[in-house]
Amino acid sequence: MRWAIQVVIMILLASLAWAGEKVSVAALLQNPERYDGKTVIVEGKIISYQEKFSRRGNPYTTFRLEDNGFSVAVFAWGHLGLKDGLRVRVSGVFQRVKQVGRYTFYNEINADKVQLLK
Repeated sequence: MRWAIQVVIMILLASLAWAGEKVSVAALLQNPERYDGKTVIVEGKIISYQEKFSRRGNPYTTFRLEDNGFSVAVFAWGHLGLKDGLRVRVSGVFQRVKQVGRYTFYNEINADKVQLLK
Protein backbone atom coordinates (compact mmCIF):
# COMPACT_ATOMS: atom_id res chain seq x y z
CA MET A 1 0.00 0.00 0.00
CA ARG A 2 2.86 2.39 0.84
CA TRP A 3 4.34 2.01 -2.67
CA ALA A 4 0.96 2.93 -4.22
CA ILE A 5 0.90 6.19 -2.28
CA GLN A 6 4.45 6.94 -3.39
CA VAL A 7 3.51 6.32 -7.04
CA VAL A 8 0.52 8.67 -6.78
CA ILE A 9 2.69 11.36 -5.20
CA MET A 10 5.30 10.98 -7.97
CA ILE A 11 2.62 11.31 -10.65
CA LEU A 12 1.20 14.43 -9.02
CA LEU A 13 4.63 16.02 -8.71
CA ALA A 14 5.42 15.25 -12.34
CA SER A 15 2.17 16.85 -13.48
CA LEU A 16 2.89 19.95 -11.37
CA ALA A 17 6.23 20.37 -13.13
CA TRP A 18 4.29 20.99 -16.34
CA ALA A 19 1.77 23.36 -14.72
CA GLY A 20 1.85 26.57 -16.70
CA GLU A 21 0.52 28.18 -19.82
CA LYS A 22 1.64 26.73 -23.15
CA VAL A 23 2.68 29.60 -25.39
CA SER A 24 4.62 30.09 -28.62
CA VAL A 25 7.97 31.84 -28.59
CA ALA A 26 6.49 34.54 -30.85
CA ALA A 27 3.56 35.21 -28.49
CA LEU A 28 5.92 35.31 -25.51
CA LEU A 29 8.15 37.94 -27.13
CA GLN A 30 5.29 39.96 -28.61
CA ASN A 31 3.54 40.24 -25.19
CA PRO A 32 6.32 39.92 -22.59
CA GLU A 33 4.45 41.93 -19.95
CA ARG A 34 1.57 39.42 -20.04
CA TYR A 35 3.89 36.50 -19.13
CA ASP A 36 6.33 38.30 -16.81
CA GLY A 37 6.80 36.26 -13.62
CA LYS A 38 4.54 33.44 -14.83
CA THR A 39 5.30 29.80 -15.53
CA VAL A 40 5.22 29.11 -19.27
CA ILE A 41 5.65 26.05 -21.45
CA VAL A 42 7.43 26.64 -24.76
CA GLU A 43 8.63 24.31 -27.51
CA GLY A 44 11.35 24.86 -30.07
CA LYS A 45 14.83 24.08 -31.32
CA ILE A 46 17.98 24.61 -29.24
CA ILE A 47 20.53 27.09 -30.59
CA SER A 48 23.67 28.55 -28.94
CA TYR A 49 23.83 25.76 -26.33
CA GLN A 50 26.45 26.25 -23.59
CA GLU A 51 27.27 24.40 -20.37
CA LYS A 52 29.20 26.49 -17.83
CA PHE A 53 30.10 26.83 -14.14
CA SER A 54 29.24 29.76 -11.90
CA ARG A 55 31.94 31.54 -9.89
CA ARG A 56 30.90 29.37 -6.96
CA GLY A 57 31.41 26.23 -9.05
CA ASN A 58 27.75 25.41 -9.68
CA PRO A 59 26.99 23.92 -13.12
CA TYR A 60 24.43 25.68 -15.31
CA THR A 61 23.21 25.64 -18.90
CA THR A 62 22.15 28.44 -21.23
CA PHE A 63 20.70 28.30 -24.71
CA ARG A 64 18.24 30.02 -26.99
CA LEU A 65 14.98 28.33 -27.87
CA GLU A 66 14.06 29.08 -31.49
CA ASP A 67 10.70 28.64 -33.19
CA ASN A 68 9.47 30.20 -36.45
CA GLY A 69 12.21 32.83 -36.55
CA PHE A 70 11.79 33.96 -32.92
CA SER A 71 14.10 32.95 -30.07
CA VAL A 72 14.07 33.33 -26.29
CA ALA A 73 16.90 32.85 -23.77
CA VAL A 74 16.74 29.84 -21.44
CA PHE A 75 18.69 29.32 -18.20
CA ALA A 76 18.76 26.05 -16.24
CA TRP A 77 20.81 24.88 -13.27
CA GLY A 78 22.93 21.82 -13.99
CA HIS A 79 24.38 20.45 -17.20
CA LEU A 80 21.60 19.02 -19.36
CA GLY A 81 23.73 17.09 -21.85
CA LEU A 82 21.86 18.44 -24.88
CA LYS A 83 23.13 20.14 -28.05
CA ASP A 84 22.19 22.58 -30.79
CA GLY A 85 19.48 21.44 -33.18
CA LEU A 86 17.48 19.30 -30.74
CA ARG A 87 13.77 20.02 -30.24
CA VAL A 88 12.73 20.46 -26.61
CA ARG A 89 9.84 21.49 -24.40
CA VAL A 90 10.81 23.98 -21.68
CA SER A 91 8.80 24.73 -18.56
CA GLY A 92 9.86 27.61 -16.34
CA VAL A 93 9.30 31.13 -15.11
CA PHE A 94 9.59 33.87 -17.73
CA GLN A 95 11.17 37.17 -16.73
CA ARG A 96 11.23 40.31 -18.88
CA VAL A 97 14.17 41.71 -16.89
CA LYS A 98 16.38 39.73 -14.51
CA GLN A 99 19.20 41.27 -12.43
CA VAL A 100 22.00 38.97 -11.27
CA GLY A 101 24.67 41.04 -9.57
CA ARG A 102 25.96 43.51 -12.14
CA TYR A 103 24.43 41.59 -15.05
CA THR A 104 21.02 42.27 -16.61
CA PHE A 105 19.21 39.64 -18.67
CA TYR A 106 16.14 40.30 -20.83
CA ASN A 107 13.32 37.97 -21.88
CA GLU A 108 14.63 34.82 -20.23
CA ILE A 109 13.01 31.60 -19.05
CA ASN A 110 14.40 30.15 -15.83
CA ALA A 111 13.75 26.51 -16.68
CA ASP A 112 12.72 23.99 -14.07
CA LYS A 113 12.19 21.27 -16.68
CA VAL A 114 13.59 20.63 -20.16
CA GLN A 115 12.21 17.64 -22.05
CA LEU A 116 13.67 16.28 -25.30
CA LEU A 117 11.02 15.93 -28.03
CA LYS A 118 11.07 13.34 -30.80
